[in-house]
Amino acid sequence: MADIDRFSVTAAGTDSGATATQTASAGSTFVVTNISGHGDADSAITIESPASTIIWEGKKDVSVEGLPIEHGGMNVTGAKGAAILGKIAASSADCQITISGVIK
Repeated sequence: MADIDRFSVTAAGTDSGATATQTASAGSTFVVTNISGHGDADSAITIESPASTIIWEGKKDVSVEGLPIEHGGMNVTGAKGAAILGKIAASSADCQITISGVIK
């Protein structure tokens, strides 16, 4: 069985949100299998590929879900040869976002 290439990127942010970016690689396709992090305010969470093209969207409601973000078991495939980005749109003062997955 062949080895599976994986990626994981993390970004920390403040009140303006955070973006974790897996840089484009010619001929490669990135598949996000998990997005996680935290935020201290209600916020939109997105996966984009290429940048500004939303391919998955979720939300964070701190009054219901608390501070952590965790969406596992995903299979969100980005555009071939393009970067893939995980974003948390905003927070009060502190946030962080991580995307991880496989490279095809």
